Amino acid sequence: MRIVFDIGGSVLVPEDPDIDFIKAIAYELVKISEDHEVAVVVGGGRVSRKYIQAAKTFTPNETFKDYIGIHITRANAMLLIAALGEKAYPFVIQDFRKAWEVIQLKKIPIMGGTHPGHTTDAVAALLAEYLQADLLVVVTNVDGVYDSDPKKNPNAKKLDRITVDQLVEIAMQEESKAGGSGVVDALAAKFIQRGEIRTYIVGKNDAYHLFDVVNGKHSGTVVEP
Repeated sequence: MRIVFDIGGSVLVPEDPDIDFIKAIAYELVKISEDHEVAVVVGGGRVSRKYIQAAKTFTPNETFKDYIGIHITRANAMLLIAALGEKAYPFVIQDFRKAWEVIQLKKIPIMGGTHPGHTTDAVAALLAEYLQADLLVVVTNVDGVYDSDPKKNPNAKKLDRITVDQLVEIAMQEESKAGGSGVVDALAAKFIQRGEIRTYIVGKNDAYHLFDVVNGKHSGTVVEP
């Protein structure tokens, strides 16, 4: 089985690098890679947003600020590469075709951001589509997809199983709200829909047991193509 993992920057580096979590997730990825082909995309998270916010003081150029965010995602990716040791390809991959080549070498390709205007969620969905992955696992700071924002609505209901069309609808609704922040952005959801990619969306607690997640044992949301 070929699996793409999309690991949010906010779970990897919430304020400072979460060393214990990085060690744990590296251990799980190595274990999974013994039986499956694995690729990983790492996000920028809060650190990236801080840099982008600071850059607003100096420039209104959105594309320039996107490039700052991309650099932060690649720094986070290097942390995971260091934790994985020789199991990972030693450089951050910047091209989907190169990721495919690295998989043929029996190494784990680690990516960050690639293009301005694309979140790392979108990058992960595109990578999964390009690699024709059997599964995309999205690790976020929310433990699944909810029918409304659980940070604002204490009565929000977690959805255990949804269709990819429902994911797109939920992502579009969140994006249309001022300050909306769904677990997967609308562009990524559309790529998941287009690629007909089976997707698990899980929280940080589940990520400590990624081997179980891959085998369907998790408390997150299953997105069916």
